[in-house]
Amino acid sequence: MIKKLFHSSGKFNIFWRVILPVIGLCIFSLVLLKSTSQQTPFFNSSLYRQLVWIFMGILTIWSLQYIRIQFFYEYGYYFYFILLLFLIITFFMPSISGAKRWIILGPISFQPSEAGKLIVIFTISKFLSDRHDMSEVTKIIGITLGLAIIPAILVFKQPDLGTAIIYMAITIPMLYWVGFRPFHLFVIVAPVVSILAASNLLLFYSWIFIMLVIIFLSHPKLWQGVMIFILNISFGTLTSFIWNHLYDHQKQRVLTFLDPARDPQGTGYQILQSITAVGSGGLTGKGFGNGTQTHLRFLPVRDTDFILSVAGEEFGLIGILIILSLFTMLCYWMITYAQKITNKFASLSIVGFTSLLFVHIFINMAMTIGIFPVTGLPAPFISYGGTFLLTCMVLIGLTNNILNQNI
Repeated sequence: MIKKLFHSSGKFNIFWRVILPVIGLCIFSLVLLKSTSQQTPFFNSSLYRQLVWIFMGILTIWSLQYIRIQFFYEYGYYFYFILLLFLIITFFMPSISGAKRWIILGPISFQPSEAGKLIVIFTISKFLSDRHDMSEVTKIIGITLGLAIIPAILVFKQPDLGTAIIYMAITIPMLYWVGFRPFHLFVIVAPVVSILAASNLLLFYSWIFIMLVIIFLSHPKLWQGVMIFILNISFGTLTSFIWNHLYDHQKQRVLTFLDPARDPQGTGYQILQSITAVGSGGLTGKGFGNGTQTHLRFLPVRDTDFILSVAGEEFGLIGILIILSLFTMLCYWMITYAQKITNKFASLSIVGFTSLLFVHIFINMAMTIGIFPVTGLPAPFISYGGTFLLTCMVLIGLTNNILNQNI
């Protein structure tokens, strides 16, 4: 097995169109962490620790160029079952800050759900790349969703809603990539929308009308249209059941999302301070190190979850647009290269990687300005965080490796 892991090629190319946006984002991260760490000794600061993790990430990217990507295809299902085993083991581990997300072995601890993001991508890529007949739509979509739902449920119970969302969200672009119609993807997403819309009667009726229009314009078979309609009505009735089974902190996040002012000194504090920080930055920002919300410590978790609020306050809309431009370049070139790859497994893997990055930055930015509940998802390459930053570096290293072996 170990012999199959490495390939003998001693040379590899660096695909700068993918690497340069990552370098730009890491530099922006260091600038922001330098600002937030001004009152902290350097070797105790998040800036210093981020530099260490970036250095480790560079070494990781380099070392991954000697890995055979087909190894992950050949042993994808084995890694998947190991992931499920590790996620189950976390429930028997000590609780840290009210969550059981880590496996602790003496001085060593690790969070399997982070590596699980990549494992789920490889597993789904293997399953879909092995399907030569895509006519069995229901079966293929059902199994694909099942491969994501099982670990997502285990992660949700840790509890970690943000990572569970990531596991589910990456399936939609990957199914689209292998040729499923947008209507098929609508059928997947519709029950989730029905559950959310059912919290308000007027909103639910509006959604039902929109759904009927989409079904009519898509021209499915009569029995399929009727089943989709009945299924979504049924899912709408599950809203109260799902609400009653959310953890208390998750309920508070939803309520705070709907009305941050309901508890401005408690659960709504983070969102309100974040919105204030972003709004006060205006077009050009207050300047490096001059953010009052940041440096007077009104803004919580400013190194991780709300680091984009720091960017908005100190560098304004222009700073945010620079970050978005770098992410857009990164995602654009990853998808462009994925289109050129004939190896279906490799192409799907890059699409999964891109989806992971996109969902992370989208949710983090939406969370920052209060249009999505706080989920604890960091911004890729920007937020401080060792494990997640290393996961992103692994993702980029694997992408460069895939391009070397397939282009």
